[in-house]
Amino acid sequence: MSQSPVAVGPPRNPLLLPQIGDPLLAQVLERPSRGLAEATRPNFVQNPRSPVQWTGPDFDKMEDSREPLLEWPSVLSQFNAEAFLRDGACVLERVMTPAAIEAWSEALLQGQQCNDRLISGDWTQIDWAGLGRTPPNTAVTTADREKALGGSQTMPQSDDEAGVQTLRQHSVFAEYFSAGHVGFLMNVMTHPQMLDLQRLCLKAETVYFDHNQLLTRAPGYAGGAWHSHKIGAGNDDGVTVADLDAYRRQPNINLTLCYPQGFSADADGGLKLVSGSHLFRDPAGCRAPDDDALRAGWLKDRRHPVTGRALEIEHLALPPGSIVCCLSHAAHAVAPKAQDRSTRWCSLFCYRKADEENGIVQPPHAVPPVWSLKAQRGELPATLTQLVQHSFDRELTGGRVGTFDQ
Repeated sequence: MSQSPVAVGPPRNPLLLPQIGDPLLAQVLERPSRGLAEATRPNFVQNPRSPVQWTGPDFDKMEDSREPLLEWPSVLSQFNAEAFLRDGACVLERVMTPAAIEAWSEALLQGQQCNDRLISGDWTQIDWAGLGRTPPNTAVTTADREKALGGSQTMPQSDDEAGVQTLRQHSVFAEYFSAGHVGFLMNVMTHPQMLDLQRLCLKAETVYFDHNQLLTRAPGYAGGAWHSHKIGAGNDDGVTVADLDAYRRQPNINLTLCYPQGFSADADGGLKLVSGSHLFRDPAGCRAPDDDALRAGWLKDRRHPVTGRALEIEHLALPPGSIVCCLSHAAHAVAPKAQDRSTRWCSLFCYRKADEENGIVQPPHAVPPVWSLKAQRGELPATLTQLVQHSFDRELTGGRVGTFDQ
């Protein structure tokens, strides 16, 4: 793709802005939300009745037909609140019900198929004006599209020259906010058991949605580099916290990684973690392309602030139906996926809590504008409206617009 100047895509949370400077986007947000919902679902993606186009009866049907997702006694027996806060992660093995494993696996395949149809489709057929953007003059190359098929997070993402950022922010890509594309994943996102799990991890009665993605790793996947994620509000500056209660009071984010099919520890696209790394609050520092580089750099001579143990890399292996909860500051990476292995399926659901010092909730990382608009207009169920309230409520966010504003 060209490196020439690019068109800037819409802000992630336009409803938090005091005023919208882009007249195209402002016009879109003044229309009925149905129009924006339709623009996010091009006909060639072949997903005409995805949750973004649901009305009240559809959500009622979801609620009425709900079944347990998790074997809750197994969750409670494996979860240790003190250990989770101390280590920054917990592994919950075989906690999905058999029915949930089957439905979850099918839902992830459905989401990936929608994503692939968008990637391989004719982007001139997208209603760009309906998304608040002029049609792009540049296209993603055929080679880049082909490489992106069958996986996630593999399309060029650095700019909006070809409209990729716009498609991401509006969740036209099914890999971004997949719950808005697949009914079962919307059920997961709002399921009482999922929300109870977040309350356990965040030690907060009220939790908020942050972002949701497909994390599909196809055969031949090269692996994901070591990194962690910011939480905002001045808590990402590399200052170590040894007081676990002080860490708990921050506006923490819990990454919930759901693996209906599991994975092995050997070249299977599995998750890698460093217990205790979250307490260093160092997203800028704990980055490395591979294990050797992390050990030689950020990990060298580093010890757990509470236990004093040397920090070490752990390569997980999980049976089907497992979930990993991981605080946002924890260093994590993904192992390569051998060419002779089958696709590794995963869905990521992230939730956050309010800052206990001031009650402010940071804006979410990724709530598509159409969902903010629907919630603001009272078009969504109460639970879902509350989960995304910080994507449109300026009082709740203390006037903050960006995810990492202070």
